[in-house]
Parts: sequence; C-alpha cells; structure tokens
Amino acid sequence: MREMVRHTAGRIYLIALVLSIIGFIVFLVAGGTDADEAGEPIIVFGWMTMPLVGGVLFVVFWLVSYIIYFFFFWPYR
Repeated sequence: MREMVRHTAGRIYLIALVLSIIGFIVFLVAGGTDADEAGEPIIVFGWMTMPLVGGVLFVVFWLVSYIIYFFFFWPYR
C-alpha cells in the first residue's frame, strides 16, 4: 500500500476506487435499485435487475482498473 500512495499512478488508482465506492453508494441511496411506479422491477436486457447491473458494473470497473494499473503502471516489475 505504501508503494501505491507514493506512486502517482497508484494514487490515481486508489482515488478511482474510492470514487467508484462513493458512486455505488450514491446509486443505492438515490434509488437506482427501486422499482418503477407500477411496482415492477426495472429489467435490463430482459433478465438483469438494476441491483445486478449496478453490481456487475462495479466489479467490471474494479477489474479493469486493476488490470490497467498492475500491467501498465506497477513500478516494481
């Protein structure tokens, strides 16, 4: 962790992760997982509910961030 905080790319990586956590919390609090007015859940692609979409996007963002940082910017190769 100390290496990441002292490295500019590491700081950017950690800030991106913190911002994604804040964004996910805002998504949950703002009602991104609520149903529509009729009480039906919001469905994406015919089978994905909004909580699942939010979770998948969150995990994909973390995975892509991890791959970019550790394959291209890791200072101790």
